[in-house]
Amino acid sequence: MAISHGIVALNSSTAVALNTDTVTQNSVTGENYAAWARCTLSVQNVDLSATVYLGGSGVTSSSYGVQLAPGATASLDDLGQSDTVYAISTGSSSVAVLQYTR
Repeated sequence: MAISHGIVALNSSTAVALNTDTVTQNSVTGENYAAWARCTLSVQNVDLSATVYLGGSGVTSSSYGVQLAPGATASLDDLGQSDTVYAISTGSSSVAVLQYTR
């Protein structure tokens, strides 16, 4: 079991993968964790004005699974190896990502 976290920069033109089936690096300690095990992913919109949209690889501001207002958080439980979550924003913003891998 491992917990990793980081800040992921977003933009309004290209969806960004928040978790992958490769390796996640803890942004504080530099430790690497295999991200392909089952995991819980929490995503917080840390921007003060931009909206963030979560979904699959084709996520856009009009086709999404979850909309995160500024300051909002979403948690996705029991993600597997092929369950990559993508995000896109209405501007240049960031999300805080916390991943608990089992």
